[in-house]
Amino acid sequence: MYANGAEASASNEAIEWFTKLHSGQATPADHQRFEAWRRRNPLHAKAYAEIEAFWALLDEPAQRVFAGEAYPSRRPSSRPTAARRARRTLLVGAALAATATLLLWLPGALRLWGSDYHTGWGERRELVLQDGSRVTLNTHAALSVDFSPQRRLIKLLEGEAYFQATHDPARPFLVVGAHGMVKVTGTAFNVYEQDDKVTVTVTSGRVRLYGEGEEGLAVELSSGLQASHDARGTGPVLRVDVAQALAWRNGLLVFTLQPLAAVVDELNRYLPGKIVIADPRISRRVVSGAFDLTDPHNIPGAMGKTLELKAVSFSGALVVLY
Repeated sequence: MYANGAEASASNEAIEWFTKLHSGQATPADHQRFEAWRRRNPLHAKAYAEIEAFWALLDEPAQRVFAGEAYPSRRPSSRPTAARRARRTLLVGAALAATATLLLWLPGALRLWGSDYHTGWGERRELVLQDGSRVTLNTHAALSVDFSPQRRLIKLLEGEAYFQATHDPARPFLVVGAHGMVKVTGTAFNVYEQDDKVTVTVTSGRVRLYGEGEEGLAVELSSGLQASHDARGTGPVLRVDVAQALAWRNGLLVFTLQPLAAVVDELNRYLPGKIVIADPRISRRVVSGAFDLTDPHNIPGAMGKTLELKAVSFSGALVVLY
């Protein structure tokens, strides 16, 4: 969905800072912390400049609407009430988050258009390839297929897919992503191509995870093991609950003691719109729960009830939790 994880993170942090600084509640210490954050990384300064540029494009009436001030009272108070400040913070954050999502969506869309097979938001798709291998595409995923007498090559362009490769020692089965390559002769495994890394989970047999093509170092994974590779290298091999990790194949998402921000990021993969957390303090809450993916449109409401949060929907395309 995003151009890369670092840019997405910088954009989200920029939205939080812009929202805080325009909420009417920022303290001098907040401004000092903001300046330190902006100087820390060129991506931070770039992301904040983009948010400021977007805000400047809005005319004054539009800014007042987003700030919750389109209809001021006839006798405006000299000091905004707590409710008005909260509403302003909520709406500014929501507007900016929606815009950032739109700006960062395009690279993923281009990858979908260049694929042989793809899925939409919240969709799962079963494929049978010409060699009899089976593939299950998860939400908003895309891949291309290139089979030859020497090898069976799958390019995972976006998202997540579960592979059940038929056994053929003469023709290795390769899954190539932006951040690594998986090589097998016949087994079952899951590959998740994320913004800045690839994660491989094995359900049966053995696979080899390469970071830089076949000439690079490989990590061998067997059933029940998982590993990720990113620009820094291959992470530790973990033993995971495969049923929970791949619960999406049965129409469920299961979370155990995860930060709310991570849960929302995962749920957003299945929605045509976006869930946004307006208050950064809520993002750090540790939560557990299970969500039914058979009707993604019910997820935001169920999430609000399960986690005892308030939710505001903007035309069904944006849901703000606070």
